[in-house]
Amino acid sequence: MRLLLFLFLAAPLAAQPSADAIVDAWLADLRRASAGDGRIEADEAAVWTVDGPRRLLEVEADGVLIWGDARPEREVDRLLVDGQRVDARRAGAAVDRWQRAFGPASREVLRPQSLPGRLLARGEPVESAADVYEGQRAWRVTFGRGGHAWFTRSAASPRLLAVRLEGEREGGRDGRQRGESGRLVREVRYVRVRGMDLPASAETRFTVRQRRRLREYFVTLTATAGYSRHVVR
Repeated sequence: MRLLLFLFLAAPLAAQPSADAIVDAWLADLRRASAGDGRIEADEAAVWTVDGPRRLLEVEADGVLIWGDARPEREVDRLLVDGQRVDARRAGAAVDRWQRAFGPASREVLRPQSLPGRLLARGEPVESAADVYEGQRAWRVTFGRGGHAWFTRSAASPRLLAVRLEGEREGGRDGRQRGESGRLVREVRYVRVRGMDLPASAETRFTVRQRRRLREYFVTLTATAGYSRHVVR
């Protein structure tokens, strides 16, 4: 009886693939599925907010996100600032102003969402563990520098469910001199389209403590986005 119990408990551990094996299997599937595809598009509905001691600023942006050979591009069709419609070409200017105020992390919060292939290919998987992600049995792969990815429990053909990244970033253009820093957290969920796992939703949050005129306060930048109507060309 003890031997049978030992074998029963040990079986799931023996079946658990390594972190490298999970990521390598997923990347192999991605290469097969994406062969010959040069452009992917998705409708993007995004909300950007700045929550500080004075007020809450909210920007809504609707448009198309394009993934090609270069960096992802965002084409904004509609832009609302605190509910008022403005010229969509002002989106870039808003990003530049926020970067001057909150440092390079603000551009990281607002930049177009990348595809996961390059991120996971460059990552350093260090360990895997059995987990549950939003009610689904999964393998959680931990990467160096504060990253986690959840895959379905299939050693042969795992599907990517989500990626979470977190770490410290400098805050403000003079943040280094003032010692200001903040915590950036990004979580992206994925959907399977033609054999590829593409972003379905994303949330990025950066909270920084700033000092102005002998006062300390927290400012939070948040970007949430949903992606639909994925088209693979």
